[in-house]
Amino acid sequence: MSKVSTNVVPISWDDSKGEILWLDNSKIPWKEVSVSSKSLARLIKAIQALEIRGAPILGEAGAYGTAMIANNSPNSKERILKNVMEHGARLAAARPTAVNLSWGVLQIQNVVKNEYKRGASPAEIKKTAIEAAKRIQRENIEATYKIGEHGKKLIHDGDVFVTICNAGTLACDGLGTSTAPMRAAYSDGIKFKVLATYTAPLYQGARLTAWEMHKDGIPVQVITDNMAGHLMREEKATAVWAGADRILGNSTKESGTVYNKIGTFGLAMMARELGIKTYVAAPTSTIDPEHSVKEIKIEQRQPEEVETLLNGTTVVPKGVGVLNPAFDRTPPGYVSAIVTELGIAKAPYNASIPKLLSLPGSMAKLSK
Repeated sequence: MSKVSTNVVPISWDDSKGEILWLDNSKIPWKEVSVSSKSLARLIKAIQALEIRGAPILGEAGAYGTAMIANNSPNSKERILKNVMEHGARLAAARPTAVNLSWGVLQIQNVVKNEYKRGASPAEIKKTAIEAAKRIQRENIEATYKIGEHGKKLIHDGDVFVTICNAGTLACDGLGTSTAPMRAAYSDGIKFKVLATYTAPLYQGARLTAWEMHKDGIPVQVITDNMAGHLMREEKATAVWAGADRILGNSTKESGTVYNKIGTFGLAMMARELGIKTYVAAPTSTIDPEHSVKEIKIEQRQPEEVETLLNGTTVVPKGVGVLNPAFDRTPPGYVSAIVTELGIAKAPYNASIPKLLSLPGSMAKLSK
């Protein structure tokens, strides 16, 4: 396995204080500010304000948050179980489109239910919940290294990649998801260039992906979102790399549908027009084998994010309406391959994704 690493710790658990510690994504690149809390309300606020963001990190936050609910509960088995189920549901609903948040909550809810059924003491239930959350984080980090190893096979000398939003360490822990193959390939001496789109309205590509790539020494240039089509053609881009907040993995033709940061669908359409690949990277915990397109809610965020620049300057005339969907849906026909920790899935996805999920070690199985 390639010797690649990162020194960024996006989220962790403080045993001495019984708190969650996270790196505030909303402050980067201006400051690296760590925040800690044992308050569920504060954690939910952090998730909704995008201090904590990115599907796999939301999975870790869901797990740690639910373990924190257990840890904060009175020393009564019944109260622990009741709190974990009720308050865990509040946490899971903090962001509706990204499946990993509810997935992380569910893992710890199941752990607590199983411990309750076996007659564990309140102290044992709390300890086991925290240990399970830590294990989920370790497995998540390990998955990013495996994604890197599988995905680097798609990278060659001279490649030019277009990225959207941030699917790196800050969003996914470890090596990230869509950044993991790049980091692994770069570690192996493969030369390529990254064009990181701004990703308006909160500029996670400019602020976060460019910050991570620059720290790694990977050649990166920032472009505005509306430059993408022109520069994909002029710079002879070879692939779009994206993460995912949910990937449908059912047995229908919807399998392989990708929900990701708004703008992903537009890049995928331009890529197909130009004969360029679109690769999506995500752990199997991001795959949703149970729901259909009509059941997935696209999160609508506050209009202020569009109306006002990050420096506080208002750019939309007063009284003019704003639309601000956080995610879009890319149909499977626009997706060239999906890179997971278990391997690479390609069309037809209603055959390849279920096959991946049946393999030992699938993170999607943890919720069963």
